[in-house]
Amino acid sequence: TMTVALGAAIALPRTAGVRRTRVAAAARAFPTSRIAPRVAISSRRLDASSVRLQASDNPGQAPSLSVNDENAEEPALSPRPKPTKKPDEPVPNPPLRVAAFLAGAGFLESSYLAIEKLTGGEVTCPLTGCQTALNSGYSELFGVPLSAYGAAAYFGVAALTWWGAGMAGNEEEKDAYQRARVLTFLSTAGLAGVSSYLLYLLAVPLGGAECVYCLTSAAISFSLFVIGLSGVNGRDFGKAAPAAFSVYIVTVLSLSVLLTDDSSQANINSLKLPYAAPVIEAQSTSYSRDLAAHLKSVGAKMYGAFWCSHCEDQKEFFGAGADIPYVECFPNGWERGTPVASACSAADIQGFPTWILADGQKFEGEKTLAELAKLTGYEAPDPGALPTAPGLDASSQLDSFLSQ
Repeated sequence: TMTVALGAAIALPRTAGVRRTRVAAAARAFPTSRIAPRVAISSRRLDASSVRLQASDNPGQAPSLSVNDENAEEPALSPRPKPTKKPDEPVPNPPLRVAAFLAGAGFLESSYLAIEKLTGGEVTCPLTGCQTALNSGYSELFGVPLSAYGAAAYFGVAALTWWGAGMAGNEEEKDAYQRARVLTFLSTAGLAGVSSYLLYLLAVPLGGAECVYCLTSAAISFSLFVIGLSGVNGRDFGKAAPAAFSVYIVTVLSLSVLLTDDSSQANINSLKLPYAAPVIEAQSTSYSRDLAAHLKSVGAKMYGAFWCSHCEDQKEFFGAGADIPYVECFPNGWERGTPVASACSAADIQGFPTWILADGQKFEGEKTLAELAKLTGYEAPDPGALPTAPGLDASSQLDSFLSQ
C-alpha cells in the first residue's frame, strides 16, 4: 500500500475532481515511494487551484506535488471604466468690434435721414430713387420717420456688440459673453427682417426705386446678421435658432401690416393751396353770355371752389368772357381746417358746384346750358342750332382776333 503524508489535512472540494485525478495518477506512478508533497495553500478559494508535479532536485526521488492557487497569481479585476466626458465645444470668437463699428455707421446714416425728414430737408443722393422712397407713405410709422426707429435699433446693436467684445477671452465672464453672442444673433435677425421687407417695398410697390441709403442700410443689416450667426456654436444655435426665426417672421409680418402707403393723406394734411382762379380755355358764345346775364338778373348763383375740377368744367360750358354769377367759397386759399366763406356757410353748401336759384331751389353738380335755361325760364334760340364750338361764333372769333 501507498502512504501519502501531507502534514496537514487537506480537503479538496468536489469541484476539484480533475485535480484529484491528477494526484491519483501521480501516486500510481510511484507505488513504493513515499511522496512528500509540498502543498502551497492559498487562503483564496481552491476552485481555481491546480495540482502540479514538480521535479525533485535529488535523483531517485519522486517529483514533489504542489497545489497552487492560480487566482492568487491573477490580477484583481479592474473596475468598469467611467464614461469619458465630451470635451467642451470651442467658444466662438465673432468679430464683435467690427459689428459695433458697422452698427455705428448704420446709426449715423439713419440719424441723418431722420433729421432731414423731420426738418423737411432734402437728402443728398447720387441716384434718382432716394426721394421717391424717403417721401413715400412707407417712410413713416405712427407719424415718426422709419429711419428714426432704425437709428435706435442700430444704436442698441452697437452698444450690445461693444459690450460683448470686451468680454472675449475672459474665462470669468464666459457666461455673460455667451449671452451677449446669443442676444447679438437674435437682434440682428430682427434687423435682417426689416431690411428684407424694405427691399421688397423698393422692388414692388415703389417700382424698383434706386435708394442708395436703403441699399446701404440693408447691406449693413445683413452683414451684422452674418456676424451674429457666426457667434453661436452648435449647442447655442440649436436653442437660439427657433427664437431667431420667430423674430424674423414676426418682424416681416408686423411691417407688412403697419406700413401702408398713406402718402396722399399725409400730403393732404400738410397741403396749402393759395387762391388761383382757373384758366378757361373755351370761348364763350353770344348764347352763353346772354344766359349768364339772365342768370345774374334772376338771382341765380353758382357756388364753387377754385380747386374744384367740376366747377372748372361748369365754367368751360359758358366759356371765357361769360359773366357767371359765381361765389367763391375759399377766396383766401385752402389748407386743412380752413372754413368756407360766410356766404357759402349761410347757404349750407355741401358740395361743389351748387346752383341756388332765387326761390331757394338747390341743384348740386354740373348743369348744361340748356338745363340752366329751362330751370330759370330763359327763352332764346335753341343752343343746338347755334355754333358752340370754340372759334365758330362770330363774336368769339372777333374777340380772339382782337386779343392777338
